[in-house]
Amino acid sequence: MKKRIFHRGYTIENTTGITNDWTTSIKGNSVSGTLTEVKKSVDWWLDMSTFIHPQKFSSPASKPATSSTSENYRGFIIRNDTGKPNEWYLLLRGQLLKGNATSIKQYLDKVIEKRAKAQ
Repeated sequence: MKKRIFHRGYTIENTTGITNDWTTSIKGNSVSGTLTEVKKSVDWWLDMSTFIHPQKFSSPASKPATSSTSENYRGFIIRNDTGKPNEWYLLLRGQLLKGNATSIKQYLDKVIEKRAKAQ
């Protein structure tokens, strides 16, 4: 049974019935792999204009070997994916805050204080 999925203007097909055998054509290149990998490849092509083969998304070498840490500060989660001291980040009301953890905490204190005064 042939299955078709349309993802961001591309037709992704499974003609064999095997769950991990999805194919599409990106920039004239025929690609195949799991549905998730093929979708990521299409997303990369559309968002970055860079062709990446779907198998690169599943290889262990493509996954970073860093430890991610997070900290809950006054109800907000501050994250650091790289482990470096100045690469903490927080998404606050659609705004990305980046820097060291101390600076982000100071900014959050100011925002919370300003919000308390407004109420």
